Amino acid sequence: MSTQHFAISLDMINRHYSEPNRNRYESKYYWEELYTLIAAAGFDSIEIPFEPVWQFGGRSGVPMTQYSLNTKYGNTEQYRKLLADSGINRVSAVSFNANLFVRNDQLGFYFGASGHFGSQAIAFASELGADTLVLSPTAYAGRLRHYHPHLQVDDKQFIEQTKALIEQLSETAAKTGITLALRPEYWSMISIPVLLELVHQCPANVKLAVNTAHLQLAELDSVAFIQANAKAISYVQLADTPLTTSQSFSQSASPEFPSQQATQVFADVGTGSVPLTDVIKTLTDQDYSGDICLCNHQTRDPMRALLRDKRFVNQLVSQAKGV
Repeated sequence: MSTQHFAISLDMINRHYSEPNRNRYESKYYWEELYTLIAAAGFDSIEIPFEPVWQFGGRSGVPMTQYSLNTKYGNTEQYRKLLADSGINRVSAVSFNANLFVRNDQLGFYFGASGHFGSQAIAFASELGADTLVLSPTAYAGRLRHYHPHLQVDDKQFIEQTKALIEQLSETAAKTGITLALRPEYWSMISIPVLLELVHQCPANVKLAVNTAHLQLAELDSVAFIQANAKAISYVQLADTPLTTSQSFSQSASPEFPSQQATQVFADVGTGSVPLTDVIKTLTDQDYSGDICLCNHQTRDPMRALLRDKRFVNQLVSQAKGV
């Protein structure tokens, strides 16, 4: 086992909330230095969130749409060359969620925009050479219910519309060889048991993406979940949290940074209470051969998080060698 088996998610950078240095996070030079630091920490693969909000700000250096990359680098190929020159040889996946499109009481707008920009996310993944689009099945339940108070988790009509959207995106993805990996989430409008049923009903290129923090926050055992669903899992996000439940905030308007908690929900990899070493052992036992991405969701200190990631992987390597 070596660091070559692991990717780093660019979701580690806080793009959504005002804080000191926010302008730096939107600057091209910041990201270009970040790539070199990711490589210096021993990782040569990254996962990139696709966020259409940056499509309306081409001057931004945030590398999360085709428009931004074309504006800053000329085209995606030139951006990939920059990555390679920085020591990043591969994009493991692109991730996408539809939170941006919960803006009014029109579900038609939500599903229409999700389909339109979801197709763009697939094209983005293909251009970057990624094999996977990690797809959040729904936007935040709390945000949806703000505009649609009649909706309940596992609403039958909502599930049918979501299934139609996923099938539409899977057809688009199949044309470029992209796998859709649906991510079970603690804040979703579709419960995890129902989502598992949905995955089995969808086309063959629709699989599961496991995020270990989400599973723990949904009060599920990550190890048992992987053992039970190994054949359907095509992508793994190692993520951590100190919490063991999300019942009090999972349907809040801001379930990543809920008002009920003194700090954010997620923790840097290896600093929470998720049994990540057991997860890695289980993946090995199940002959998992897909990508594993370390996700320090919205970390307070990106550079320290990278060092923690390196330390975590070093510990795994030492354990594998029996040191």
